[in-house]
Amino acid sequence: MKKNPVSMLITFMVVLAGVLIFVAPLWIMVMNSFKPLNEIIAFPLRFPDEWSFDNYVKAWEEVNIPNIMKNTAIVSFSAVCGVIILATMTAYWAERHPTVYSRIFSSAILLSMLIPFATIMIPLVQVMKFMHLNNTIPGAVLAYWGIGLAFAFFMIRSGVKTLPYELEEAARIDGCGVIQVFVRIVFPLLSPVVFSVFVMDMFWVWNDFMIPLVLLNNQKLSTVQLAINRLFGMYNSRWDIALPALTMSMLPIIVIFILLQKKIVGGVMAGAVKG
Repeated sequence: MKKNPVSMLITFMVVLAGVLIFVAPLWIMVMNSFKPLNEIIAFPLRFPDEWSFDNYVKAWEEVNIPNIMKNTAIVSFSAVCGVIILATMTAYWAERHPTVYSRIFSSAILLSMLIPFATIMIPLVQVMKFMHLNNTIPGAVLAYWGIGLAFAFFMIRSGVKTLPYELEEAARIDGCGVIQVFVRIVFPLLSPVVFSVFVMDMFWVWNDFMIPLVLLNNQKLSTVQLAINRLFGMYNSRWDIALPALTMSMLPIIVIFILLQKKIVGGVMAGAVKG
């Protein structure tokens, strides 16, 4: 079937416009990160008169990029790995043991996705204070486990539905117990969906601002977004420091996405098939 060149041109123009809408803010951020503050404010859309890395040096020292990147990486990896372990085990149990209890549990987990974070902010702080986990990285990680479980459970349970039950039966005949079946058979087969959830949740936790704002008031424990937010006050906005800091903080996650985007899409498609 021959494609209509007019429709192809329209499709190309729409896609190009969408790309420009998403890429333009990133380009403006990177371009202005090389300018002094007065030039950023006066000419935000103009190329720098001189491409200087002085802003990056100042941002590295003042924002303490190594420390906030370390904190963000610890929180992100701990939170995402915990969410995946919990979601994989609960999704497998709920799908392979369809009882009244598992259906109630699944419904409760999915309904929790409808609860706005603003409604649980104060109770969350009170609970963490009672557990002596306020202003600690384990407290923030625990909060991410609870909040991130629902989405991961939904994705991974869809992946469990596509797994052939005969493989698990064959493993049990060979003498594998429940844990061995899960670790040796189920989890490896779920790797595309698990990988996709890992990357998407990593983007979420790495760029999240609200949970660190609520639970991490200690400046030494600041994550990337929290540290950059402190550069903006009522009477002062340090764009010359914030923009290079944002650029450096985005580089790891952008590189990961570019290198692994095919696996991300494959994992999403695998989790979307119900079989």
